[in-house]
Amino acid sequence: MTPKLARALEVWRTRNDACRMARSAALQVLGQQLRYLRETSGTTLTEVARRLGTCKGHLSNIEHGNNTPDAGVVAFYEEEFHGDGQAWSLYADARTAKRPRQRRPLAERPPYPVPGDASTFVADVTIPDGTVLPPDFKFEKVWRVRNSGTVPWIGRWLARRGAVAGHGVPHSLEYRVPIADTLPGYEVDITVSVRSQPLAGSSMARWKMEDDNGCEYFPDRYPLGLVLSIVVGENAPVPDLRRSA
Repeated sequence: MTPKLARALEVWRTRNDACRMARSAALQVLGQQLRYLRETSGTTLTEVARRLGTCKGHLSNIEHGNNTPDAGVVAFYEEEFHGDGQAWSLYADARTAKRPRQRRPLAERPPYPVPGDASTFVADVTIPDGTVLPPDFKFEKVWRVRNSGTVPWIGRWLARRGAVAGHGVPHSLEYRVPIADTLPGYEVDITVSVRSQPLAGSSMARWKMEDDNGCEYFPDRYPLGLVLSIVVGENAPVPDLRRSA
């Protein structure tokens, strides 16, 4: 093994160990929050396991930070035990902690913006801005964008910015979703699963395009990214969810 290869291997091991430690710590905090929500409601672990259709040991490991919960488990704890969105935020932290992008030296990050890369908003396919929704209403938000540059979009993601849930903001069921590979001049529909916030009033959430390491493709443009803007009304009727484009 050459000295250069040995140094590269040591750097990789150091980053990998750091990522494991960060993810482990994030899972510990998330588990503590889930256990707190359950215990303050007076619900036993056996009852939660029965209702979720899973085993008690798996949930115990989640609450002790040993196992990673899926979004359905977090959603159950948040909804059934009246969480305030903190578990969702901790879930996002645990999901992103496994990626080493926060610890990458600046010199090793790819050059952004990419020359010739450009995106153009086309339409709100579902849920136009200002749509009035009932509280805690599940829906799919679909945007249509065009690759208006000269660079193919391959392996890109649309990632939520800010807290993924809370009493006053829409809940994202996933921290980020993949964007279908798109050639220059073509359009692509991007779909995210969302739940309206429980409190009445206006709210906004935004998403940005990023690579697998979390680096934004357009850091100098589109500061808000793709935006969801809704209004929650306590007695609002179920809206027309048909695609408008």
